[in-house]
Formats: sequence, structure tokens, C-alpha cells
Amino acid sequence: MSSMPDTERDDGPILIVDDMPENLEVLGGILRDAGHAVRVGNSGAAALRYAALEPHPELILLDIMMPGMDGHEVLRRLRDDEATRDIPVLFLTALDEPQDIAAGLRLGAADYIVKPVQAEVVLARVRTQLEAKRARDWLRDQNAALEAEVRRRVAEAARIRAEADRAQALLARQRELILAAASDAIIGLDEAGIVRFANPATATLLGYSHDEMLGRPLQAILRRQRDAHPCPLCAACAAGATIEGQEGDFRNRVGYPLVLEFSCRPIVEAGRQAGSVVTLSDQSERRRYLEQLERKSNYDDLTGLPNRNLLKDRLARAVARHDKAGGGLAVLTLDLDRFKDINDSLGHAIGDQLLRAAAGRLAGRLGWVDTLARLDGDEFVVVAGVAADEVANRLARPLLEALATPFRLDGRDFYLGASLGIALHPKDGGDGDTLLRNAVAAMYRAKAAGGNRFNFYAAEMNARALERLDLENGLRQAIEHGELVLHYQAQANLQSGAITGVEALVRWQHPQRGLLMPDRFIDLAEETGLIVPLGNWVLRTACTQARTWQAAGLPPLSVAVNMSARQFDGQDITGLVAAVLADTGLAPQLLELELTESLLMTDAEAFIDTTARLKALAVRLAIDDFGTGFSSLGYLKRFAIDRLKIDRSFVTDIGNDEHSDAIVLAVISLAHSLRLTVIAEGVENAAQHDFLRAAGCDEMQGYYLSRPLPADAFAALLRDHVAGNPA
Repeated sequence: MSSMPDTERDDGPILIVDDMPENLEVLGGILRDAGHAVRVGNSGAAALRYAALEPHPELILLDIMMPGMDGHEVLRRLRDDEATRDIPVLFLTALDEPQDIAAGLRLGAADYIVKPVQAEVVLARVRTQLEAKRARDWLRDQNAALEAEVRRRVAEAARIRAEADRAQALLARQRELILAAASDAIIGLDEAGIVRFANPATATLLGYSHDEMLGRPLQAILRRQRDAHPCPLCAACAAGATIEGQEGDFRNRVGYPLVLEFSCRPIVEAGRQAGSVVTLSDQSERRRYLEQLERKSNYDDLTGLPNRNLLKDRLARAVARHDKAGGGLAVLTLDLDRFKDINDSLGHAIGDQLLRAAAGRLAGRLGWVDTLARLDGDEFVVVAGVAADEVANRLARPLLEALATPFRLDGRDFYLGASLGIALHPKDGGDGDTLLRNAVAAMYRAKAAGGNRFNFYAAEMNARALERLDLENGLRQAIEHGELVLHYQAQANLQSGAITGVEALVRWQHPQRGLLMPDRFIDLAEETGLIVPLGNWVLRTACTQARTWQAAGLPPLSVAVNMSARQFDGQDITGLVAAVLADTGLAPQLLELELTESLLMTDAEAFIDTTARLKALAVRLAIDDFGTGFSSLGYLKRFAIDRLKIDRSFVTDIGNDEHSDAIVLAVISLAHSLRLTVIAEGVENAAQHDFLRAAGCDEMQGYYLSRPLPADAFAALLRDHVAGNPA
């Protein structure tokens, strides 16, 4: 028996649910100070979601009065869920809610805590409930262990008895069991073809009892799938011939199809045929496996469409057919727009449903067509016999129209669209591989132009595709071989002129093409996922450089680093930042992470949680290119950010476009009303500088102050600035 439970053990977090942030902060602080791990939620929906996460909470502190879903409803749902029904719940309630307390206790709440809370009361009741829960868990585990041991011993005793019985049966029926052990059916016939012997495997295979088979002709129990076809086995037995390992299609007693491998040998006594021995082996499963294997090798599991292997065969046949008979042949590649974003944010289950739905719509628009196939991911291929001047109207536009209507899944509308590339035979290729490759090149051209369109192949596309592939391969090597470098652009206080910070900007020192700016490779890095290791390198290198400047006697500066949405999706960004700060020794308040508006709005609630954890590290957060996205002001006030960065497109038009002037003034006013600082990027002349300074903008960045510089050149600029000799 195991010892009594350790009441001090803390295996899971305590979940606090309250729609008031201050309550969450107070309760979270009390419990964390007491050494408890804490998880918080601000709504009933969040409570259910977080309670389902592994590890499950040890205890839930649940506010009764919440908008949307109150505490009582949350408790009902927790109790209805097998995974959460045993988690103890303490209600949080005000003194004037006795009826709610009583209702909660009837629903199964363990206790309640009156607000405003007292730390001693909270800790005492939490401790009591945790100790009670762990005692219950311990007793449950002990009972389960005892029951398992009883079952094991009963099963062991039954096994020993069964083995003894089998040993006795084997001794008693040794000769009979030798035949019964044969996996193949064995049938003995007399000279007239009448069944005189059949082993148990025969009865199992054909579905007859032993007595039903004896005394009947072989053809009466072994029927062909098509009765009109003669049975070669029966004919061989009648003729006294020998057959080895032939295969045929038969039926059992109830008509179920069987694939049988059969053999027969005559029994000869005193020079005459006395009968025959027939053996039957069931090959049905093997044939089904081969058919499944063939289907798996030729068809896509998700959509049921032909896959790349079958497409290659059908495309080759189509080319050969049209080479011989003439006529038009078109190859179309179709890639779903925005599918990757949906798949990454909502998961593969929704993504798979969308792919199946899209495949169904495409198939419904094709009519007569050689092949509709699915390749990797969200890429489809159509091979159709159609004249060149009819491709757009008969294929391309109907396919795009099929995807234009939103897909309704799980109560949501999903808008996809597609990028479609077209290659024509023989103009764009004389073989299937060339046609497919050129159609893909045309598809990428359509996607680069914004998607939701089709493009016919043109020869120069291959050159662009090869250049893009070379650039992608080179970028992978650049990260590994140290070809990336950082340049640093100063940021200054608009009122005092003092340099207050610096933004780290990545460059690629390409071995053949020279120094490449970010616009040549950042989008490619985003598409291929290389942005994650690239962005992590930028973060670590920038923090290391900031510490190097400090060690050289330069004043501490805030260093700003751009973050990609892929970095947030693909890793624990808070853990990464904490590790980089620990490794480099940079003070957290000197690191600023610049986040785009699109990143904020991908999953606002998740972003709020992530930024809260980042702010707990004491790093600064800024919204980059503010005003170019579609931020919700309702969300903006909830984000744990420190400043807004006015996009250069508005700064460039200062003095030339009254709308840009108004937007800049509005952003500055909005930021200050939210107690945020504002920095303008792309400041290139005195007029822009003076306008921003007069408008109350806090900081600036741009060529008017300094272009981006290598680390040594920036250090020299900073020294001159500190010495009172700005460039």
C-alpha cells in the first residue's frame, strides 16, 4: 500500500475566474505569494477552456456574477464534463448574495469566499479544499489499485484453469486436432466427387456445419461468384487432374464473396482414382490489402481525389492521346488563398474540412474532365481536354467562382479564393512534367499579384521561379553561415534631440548579390517559415550588441526588434525572450518588441495573454506601422503596450496631404489619451520634424536623424552625440 497523500504537494494550477481584472490581480497575488501556480480567466467561456487544459486545475475560484455566462452555468457545465466534474469549486460572492450561495452549494460547489476577499480566509479555504481533494484522489487511486489487483489475480486463476483444460483436451484429441490446426480448408472427395471429409477450417471458410457438407457434391458447397462460369476445380477433380495454387472468385453459403487459392491432387489406389484431396486458402484479405495499397498509392486519403502518383500517369496518357488525336489540352494548378492562415490559427481539423469542401465544389464545376487531383497541402491540379480559347470561360472562371462563396463551418464563414495557373499543350510543354511545372509557375505569378485570379504561363516565369528558389536556398544557408548582419537606426526625443534608442534592422550580405535589403527576402522568409530562426537570430544579436555598447562605456539605449506573427505561432515567445535576456545580460526595460497590427488582430485574446506575460518580464512593447491595419480601438486599450509607431506612409505626406496630417494628429492624441508614447518613423526633412514636434510627438526615427548604420558606425555616432557633436 502507498503512503497517505502529501497535502503540501501542488500538482496543478489554481484557476481563478472573475470578469474584474483587479479581483484577478488580488487573488492571483495572494495565491502566488503562497507558492501556488495560478491560471486566470476573465469569463465563463475562458473558465471552461482553461479547466479543460492539461494539467487540470487542482481548484477553481469562480465568480458567480459574470456577464454572458454566470458562475452557476459554468459550474453546471464543469459537472457535466467527465474531465472536470471532480475539480472542487469555490464560489466568489458578495455578502448580499445568500440565494446565489445556496444555489451554488446545491449545484456542487465546495464552499464560497466572500468579496472583498481576505488573504487569510482565501488561503485557509484553498488549503482545506486542496487537502480534501488530494485525500479523495488518494483514496480513489488506492481503490483502483486494489480492484486492478483483484482482477489480475482472478484472470490469472482463470488462465491457469484454462491452460489445464487445454492440456487435457490436447491429450484426448491429439489426432483430431492435427487436422483442426490446419489454417487452410482441407476437403476429401470420393471418386464421384462427393464430400467425405472436411476439417473445421472448411466449415469456417464456407459457412456450413460439418454435417451439412458431408455427402454433398463439391460444387454444391463451393459456388462460383458467377454461377454461369464453370468451376475449374470441380472439373479437375472429376478428371483426376492435379492443380497447384490457382486463384478464383467464389461465394460462401450466404453469398459473401471469397477470393480462394485452390489446389487438388487425386488419390490413387491400386492404379485407379479413389478420390481427390482439395485445399482452399482464403486470399480475400490479401486482395483487399492490395486494393487498399493501390488506392492509397493513387488517391488522396483526405479528399478521395487522385494524388500525385495517379496524376502523373493520367497526365502522361492525356498528353499521348492528344499528341495522337490532336485537340486542346490544359493543365491548371490551383492553390487556395489564405488557407495557411486558417489552418495555422484554427487547426488542422477545420483545415481538413475546408479542403474536402473545396474539393467537392471544384469537382462539381468541372463537368467532363480528365482528372481533378490534389497534390500537397492546398494545391489542386486539373487536366482537361479543352480548346485554348475556351480555358478561361469553361475552366478558370468557373473554378474561381466555385470558391468565391464563403464556406460555412462550425458556425463561421470562411473566405478562401484561389490563385490559378494555366499551361497549354503543346505550346507550354510537350510532356506532363513540363506542363505541370509551368502551370505552377503561372500560379505563383497569380498569387504574387494578390491572388483570387488566374494567369496563363509565360516563359519568363520560370526564370523568376528559379530565382526565387535560389533565394530561398541561399537564405537557409545565410542563417547557418553567418551572412546576416544588423544595421541600427537611431531614435531621438523630439523635444530634447537626445538619442534615446535604436531599431535593429536586418540585412543579408549575399555572397554574389551584395547587401540585400529586407524587402528582398523577408516576405520569402515569412512564406517558408525561415522567419522564425531569422527573427530569433535578430533578437539575440541585437541584445548582445546593446550589452557590448554598454561595456564600451556608451550610455544604455533601448533597442527595438521587429517580431513576426510566425514567431508567436511557432514557439514559446515569452520563454525565448526570457532566455535571450538571461544569456545576454541586457536589462529587460531596454528591450522593445515591435509588433504589427495584423499580429494583434490574428487572435486578440491570445495576444493579450502573451503580452501580459511579456510585460511580466519588464520588456517594452510597441505597435509598429500603426494606422495601416484594422486595429479595434476596443482591443487597443486592453493591450499591454507602451507606445505606437506612426507608419512612414503618413509621415511622408505631412504638409502635402491634409488627411495624413489629420491622421498623424489623431494617432498622437489617441496614444497620449491612453498614456502611450508615440514615435514617428521615416522622418526625412525639417518640415516633417517641426510638424511632429509641434504636434507633441514624443520621438522620431528616420534619415533626418541618421540612416541605418553598422554597429561600429552607430557607436561612433552615439559617442559624437554624447560629446555634443551630432553629425
